[in-house]
Amino acid sequence: MSSLTQKTQPQPQKKFAAPRWASLIVLLAFPVLTAFTAHPKQVGWTMPDQNAEKPVQVHAAVNYTATPTPKPEAAATPSPSTDVAAPGTTVQVTVNASKLREGPETSYPEVAEIALGDELLLLGRLSDDAWLYVETAGGVKGWIKTVLVNVSGVTLEDYPILTSSETEKTVVKVVGGTVNMRSGPHLNFNTIDTLRYGDMVTLLGRLSDNVWINVETSSGNQGWIYTSLVSLHGININYYPEIPSPPVPQKTPEPVEGAKGRWIDIDISEQRLYAFEDDQVVKSFLVSTGIAGYNTERGQFRIDVKYRFDDMAGAGYNLKDVPYSMYYYESYAIHGTYWHRNFGTQMSHGCVNMDTDDAKWLYYWASVGTLVNIHW
Repeated sequence: MSSLTQKTQPQPQKKFAAPRWASLIVLLAFPVLTAFTAHPKQVGWTMPDQNAEKPVQVHAAVNYTATPTPKPEAAATPSPSTDVAAPGTTVQVTVNASKLREGPETSYPEVAEIALGDELLLLGRLSDDAWLYVETAGGVKGWIKTVLVNVSGVTLEDYPILTSSETEKTVVKVVGGTVNMRSGPHLNFNTIDTLRYGDMVTLLGRLSDNVWINVETSSGNQGWIYTSLVSLHGININYYPEIPSPPVPQKTPEPVEGAKGRWIDIDISEQRLYAFEDDQVVKSFLVSTGIAGYNTERGQFRIDVKYRFDDMAGAGYNLKDVPYSMYYYESYAIHGTYWHRNFGTQMSHGCVNMDTDDAKWLYYWASVGTLVNIHW
């Protein structure tokens, strides 16, 4: 081609080239346009529901596999404990190095030493609230004195009263000279056995006021004796079960034929003195009559002399200022007693021992010449 031809030939027409920024707009707009064509439930806006008066909020679909969050397991509800009235209640130790023991008395072995500020789970108590049954954070159970922990805000009455198990045998020593064991916890019950000083009996239970205890002898006889007539050193009587009393039989002493006005009847078998007016009992008192070998004389006598205080001496005793003494036969007298409190059991060298306050009442009630009837 000639150079002229080359110059006159028309130049090829260039195609229109879109600016680069236009392509970028298209790329950015594409997802939005796609969203307009998607199903409404896959888009994060509110669509009216034909069957609802209010719009329903829906959420955009997410293209990943979600790992579900595990639901926390519900805490198990503990079964109610028969030993605890208010599960979970704790008390705080207020004295460092406090002792936790196998039983509610210092004579029991130590099972743990508790530090100041330690929390103890409260499980039970004694009937007098003097000791608490608790559990440590480490699971050790035992007894601790109530005064060693803070029980502010805790109602101890809500917790069960715990007692010794049937397999826990405690043997105690009889310390009364001659002790009548009865079929029930009252002097109106029959005597079923006689115990002597030094006899050992097994403690089974107690009356609610702790005045009488239920015991078993080495021969297997079971009955009731006064608590004061055994040694309870190192033993907490409240740890033993309460035993209800059977109905108390009513005994009325038979009036002495021909007795008139004020007179005194003393029943040695019951260790009881009755003050009569004609055929009516005015008052009755526990007494202590003579022990074996120093028996109280039986029969009918009359008070022959009275002393507000009197000195008394004999084989093995020398007592000064014995109060409210009323002699009825030779050296035998009804009088007050300051050297023992074991009324209801034989203790004397033949006289009739009375509580001093009881003897005072009788002293001013009776007079010289008052009949005294003494019998089994």
